[in-house]
Amino acid sequence: MAELARTERTALAIELHLSGCNCAQAVLLAFRDLIDLDEKALLRVASDFGGGVSGTHGQCGAVSGMLMALGLIRGYCDTEDISHKQRLYAEGAMLINAFKAEFGTMSCAELKENVVPRYAEANHPLVTEEFPKPCSPFVAYAAALLDSFLKERGIG
Repeated sequence: MAELARTERTALAIELHLSGCNCAQAVLLAFRDLIDLDEKALLRVASDFGGGVSGTHGQCGAVSGMLMALGLIRGYCDTEDISHKQRLYAEGAMLINAFKAEFGTMSCAELKENVVPRYAEANHPLVTEEFPKPCSPFVAYAAALLDSFLKERGIG
């Protein structure tokens, strides 16, 4: 995968996050133009994935939102289509591994404890906002990662 650049979707994800969406909602909604569901449905489906899934500090909400968007854009409906399922799982795993390669984990607790302090004085390269939230690097990276992945496949 090519080096990630800040895109319109990256900026939109951060904007949504700064305006009150949780991490999962922000990343998912950044791809709403590619998803055949209305904004309210997307907000609802991702609403319990903030704070590391229901506030438990488990899996990062930005990763959850990225995977929800991937599934809604490239997912399968035919539960017997094993090859489509395997392809989607491989794509999701690749995105997760890229996120983990950047930050070392996809655990909300570990990201907040160990990674957020790295960006206390200088923002992550994908974050240009003057007053980002602590999780802005994760939202930006997840959105940029999925956006790059989709564009490499001629989507979006």
